[in-house]
Amino acid sequence: MNVADLIASRVASLQEYAPEPLEETARRLGRPVAGLIKADANENPYGPTPAALEALAAYDQYHRYPDPISRQLASAIAEYVGVPSEHILVGNGSDELIDLILRLFRPDGPGKGIGELIDCPPTFGMYGFYGATNDMQVVAIPRRADYGVDIDAIVGHCKGDCRPRILFVASPNNPDGQLLPDEVLDRLLALPLLVVLDEAYVEFAGGSRASWVPQYQNLIVLRTFSKWAGLAGLRVGYGVFPSALMPSLWRLKSPYNVNGPAQAAALATLRDLEPARMVIEAIKRDRDWMYQQLQGVPGLLAFPSTANYISCRLQVGTLAELRAHMEREGILLRYYGGPGLEQCLRISVGTPEQNRAIVTALEAYARNEMRSGQEQE
Repeated sequence: MNVADLIASRVASLQEYAPEPLEETARRLGRPVAGLIKADANENPYGPTPAALEALAAYDQYHRYPDPISRQLASAIAEYVGVPSEHILVGNGSDELIDLILRLFRPDGPGKGIGELIDCPPTFGMYGFYGATNDMQVVAIPRRADYGVDIDAIVGHCKGDCRPRILFVASPNNPDGQLLPDEVLDRLLALPLLVVLDEAYVEFAGGSRASWVPQYQNLIVLRTFSKWAGLAGLRVGYGVFPSALMPSLWRLKSPYNVNGPAQAAALATLRDLEPARMVIEAIKRDRDWMYQQLQGVPGLLAFPSTANYISCRLQVGTLAELRAHMEREGILLRYYGGPGLEQCLRISVGTPEQNRAIVTALEAYARNEMRSGQEQE
């Protein structure tokens, strides 16, 4: 028996997601880790709050299994987002919850499950990934040129065939940073769609729709502690679900899915929110400062953002040349390609010192390219 021949066919179409660890990048560039500016993953440069760090330092239950349903944390989250705790399910990051939702509705017979996932690229790539792994047909309805959701195309698609579908939409969207307007969400919820609204970055934008969930049977809101709370390494996300789905979700989810230290750190963050709120406000101020500076860089078109990152389109040179230049300066950015993101890059907001270094390096690249272009003329 050749076990490789038994692998499900859907796996062949998947792309491995394995970003280079920071230590490997430092080795490749011949720099110490401390000499790098990591602005490629939308992480919080300030890390966990003091209360979260204290909770981690004091944690002494490594030999015990954690609470399998994160009772204390779910209760604190419910108070934080303003919904009853029976709507809250905590997960091992938002990724686990995306997969859990799709496993819940994975088609398994006539009339059972949902067979189609609507994706709105460019956006977070894991929606389509988990759709494919759960045997769903992934239908891409691209965003408009301004990165707004093409609501008319979605409405037309659903009118042509009224089967229930799942639609994933991020607000703010990654990588452009736009919020989904209320009127667009209203139109989506009026369709035969289960709408999964990913609010991973909403703390930097405001306007959460978590409180809408108890009013709708077809709205799920996902949130995370990775960005605003600086807990990306601990993987704590949560979903706000319609009550009708909760019994099935409890049956389907993995036991002990959120580890003990992660629960303790997230709970400590919510019990002492002021330090986190101060960091959020600092990042928002620095984002707005960076956007203003980037608007003055020749050959770079910056897009306004409500998240903790800014996307740009490079108009001089190539992304490969820019990446080489920035890495020589020890700066790591996220570089894109493909439909809708040609010549695009994304910059995570860092500390003021890091932001100034990024802008300075981009200005130097633009000057060199402009000078080179003039010499060729």
